[in-house]
Order: sequence, then structure tokens, then C-alpha cells
Amino acid sequence: MSNPADVPAVSTERKPPTLEVVDAQIHVRGEVEQAVAAMDAVGVESAVVDIAPPETYVLPSGVTRYDYGFVENAMARYPGRFAYMARFDPADPELDELMERVAASPGAVCVRTSDGAALESGGDAPILAAAGRHGLPVMVYLAGRHEALMRYVREFDDVQFVIDHCGLDVHEFFSSGSFAHPAAFYVDALMRYTSFPNVAVKWSHAPRMSRQSYPFKDVAEQLARMIDAFGVERLLWGSDYTVVRDHHTYAQSLFCVRDSDLLSESDKEWILGKTLRQLLHWPARHQRA
Repeated sequence: MSNPADVPAVSTERKPPTLEVVDAQIHVRGEVEQAVAAMDAVGVESAVVDIAPPETYVLPSGVTRYDYGFVENAMARYPGRFAYMARFDPADPELDELMERVAASPGAVCVRTSDGAALESGGDAPILAAAGRHGLPVMVYLAGRHEALMRYVREFDDVQFVIDHCGLDVHEFFSSGSFAHPAAFYVDALMRYTSFPNVAVKWSHAPRMSRQSYPFKDVAEQLARMIDAFGVERLLWGSDYTVVRDHHTYAQSLFCVRDSDLLSESDKEWILGKTLRQLLHWPARHQRA
């Protein structure tokens, strides 16, 4: 063990972050300590966890149920650092009761759907109906299926939708190493939702759209355009850092927004945390009774 006296003194005082950063999506299935260390390293206060791969069990009827014991234990160990997304089998006969239970849980702040076939066929409708009854926001990975989502948005106007990953099909990037079109093309597709106040956008995987190196200024310009169209109250930042590391680091995903000279300090405050706190009804630790 090294002698503490060998550690050089820090010449400047370490200052706390000037704004609270909340990550709208990380995947964790283990190694909670590493997740906390990564968050601390870049200055993220809290994060919403999507357990991946999900912890599931199958009932004799064939219905899939999801277990959140892992992330609930992480929440107990690190108070205030984590919340989580819930998932449901739309064929579950107890869907409404399960949704009610999740809505009452302090750890579950939203629902997530990511089945493209169900999105196209309307198979997610039971989940959306139950989410609307119990006031749970729904994060949707649509992978470019905008027409399918638009049908849901019109039908379930009592549901707060959050479009995952700027609406991108991230598997297109995985297969080719880039997206076929510049960032403006994908942002154009999001503009059809501006007139629907129940639709927000998760600004995650956004650096992948860039045709430039860090700080991805071409994408920052598109974020400024999104702010003008949607307002900051409908935009929330997420890293998905365990998935995007083939293209950019956790720090880069955050700092390209936090340090952008195209955004005001108020813009950054909303996009990097305040929007999520409000839309998902997840108060910061100092705000809890």
C-alpha cells in the first residue's frame, strides 16, 4: 500500500457540480459498484436503470413476468442514485394489477417497450392503456417506426410517451458502423410530434448521428433545433453508456451537451435532469419529504 504522504496535494479546491445531472437510461445487470463509479467519474447524480438482459420468469400459462429485485437492492445500497423502468407482457391477465403495484413503487418511474413487432401490430395497446390508467410514463424504442408510434400517440393521449434514442434504429449503426443519413434527417422525423404535448424525446445515442468528431457540433446544432421546436421541458438526456462505448465514452456523451456553447445554462439544467425529474415524477433526494 502506498504511503498517503506520497500522494501530491491537489492545488485547487474540488467544486461540486453546478447543475444536477440525471441519466435517463443505463443498462445494469450486475457490477453496481462500477456503475456508481462511472457516474461519479463524469458527474452524474442519478440514473434510470433498464435491467439488461431482463430478469424474467415464465408462468405455466406462458406469460412472462419481470423481476426487479436486483435494482431494488442497488437502490437500498445507494439511496437516491437509481430508479428503474418496468416491463410487462401485454398478454398477462393481471396486467392492470401489476401496473398498479409498479405505479405505487418508489423505485419504478416509468414503463419501457421495445418490441418492434408489437409496436407495428398494436400489441402494446394493453400496456399503454394500463399505463394511462395508473399515470406511468412509457419509454418506447421505436427504431424509426414513426407511423406505428403516431397511431399510439393519437389513441392514448393520456399517456406520457418518451421516444428512446432520438427515434433511431441503433441496430442500423451496429450493422454498418454509421447511419445512412445526416443528423438533420432523423431530427426531421421527430418534428411530427411537436404538436403532441404528451410526447417527449430521450436525447440518447445522439452522438452516433454525428459526421464529426467530439464535441459533435453538428448534432449539438440539431439539439438546439429540437429545443426551439419542442421546448426544454420535453427533452431529456440519457447516455446508454454500456451500449455506446464502441463510438463514444460516457464522458463525451454528457460533456457534448453540458459544455455546448449553443445551449443556455437553463437549457442544460432542464435537459440534463430537470425534465426527467418532472416527467417521471422522481424528486431529487433533497426534495423528498
